[in-house]
Amino acid sequence: MGAFVSLSTTVVIRPERSGYVFGCGFLLATAVLWVIAQAMHSTKSQNDLIIAWIVFPLLALFGISILLGTALPKVTVDGDSVQVRDRLGRHRHFSRSEVTHAAMRSIIAPRHGWYPTNAFLLIGNDGRALLHLAERDYDTRALERLVETLGLEWPETKSASVGQINREFPGAFAFDFQTIAIAILFILAVALAVITLAVWFR
Repeated sequence: MGAFVSLSTTVVIRPERSGYVFGCGFLLATAVLWVIAQAMHSTKSQNDLIIAWIVFPLLALFGISILLGTALPKVTVDGDSVQVRDRLGRHRHFSRSEVTHAAMRSIIAPRHGWYPTNAFLLIGNDGRALLHLAERDYDTRALERLVETLGLEWPETKSASVGQINREFPGAFAFDFQTIAIAILFILAVALAVITLAVWFR
C-alpha cells in the first residue's frame, strides 16, 4: 500500500483539455466539408441529398460526443467518498475504503486499433472493477495523484484482452445496453427524418 493520506484531502481529476481542441476541430472540419459540398453542388440528385443528410449529422454527433466526453467525466475523492460522473452525466459513488488496489491493463483487442489502449482500473474488496478510465484521456500526473490520495501503489502495466480483463476484474467492461439503445433509436430517428424529407421534396 502507498503512504497514508489524510481523509481531509480532496482530489478532482478530469480528462485532458486536448479533447476540446479535437472535438471543436472535428466539428469545424465537418462544417467546412458541408460548405464545400454545397458550393460544388455535390448534392445534385436525391440519393446524394439523402446520403449527405445522414453522413453529416452523424459526423456532427461524433464531434459533439468528443466534447461531452471531455466536459462531463469527473472523479472526485472527498473524505471517504469517491464520486464518479461518466460521459453521459450519470453519477455514482463508492467508499474510499472499498478500494484495495489500482490496476493498469494494455488492451490488445483488435477493435482498439493498432495502438494498444491502457485501461486504468480501481479494484474493490470483492475483486470487481469499481472504476475504469481510459488512460489516454487523462494526464498521467492526475492519475498518479488519484492513486496517491487513495493510499495505493502505482500499478504495473500488463497486456490483456477485454475478455481477460473482464474475467480478472468483473464489471470492468460491462456493456451499457441503455446507451446502445439510445444510440440506435437516435440513428433510426435521423434516418426516418431524412427519408421523410426526401419523399416530401421529391
